Amino acid sequence: MRQHETDQCPFLIPVVADPLWLYPVGVYCRRPDGPLRMPAVATLARVCTTRAHRDCEGYRASVASPDRSPAADEGRP
Repeated sequence: MRQHETDQCPFLIPVVADPLWLYPVGVYCRRPDGPLRMPAVATLARVCTTRAHRDCEGYRASVASPDRSPAADEGRP
């Protein structure tokens, strides 16, 4: 298994080349069944980029959804 699959939340999407991005982190959370969210710097460091993301309520709700999984969104723009 690749490291990003075990340590980082699969719903994190990097912001690429957007000069108008106003948030202090370069990623956003894009769950298939929820709105876009911008994690706080502390949340990103403590939860989203560690195995602790598995305890995230949003992650667990999305994974539990019968028609969606993190693997279904790999390679999504």
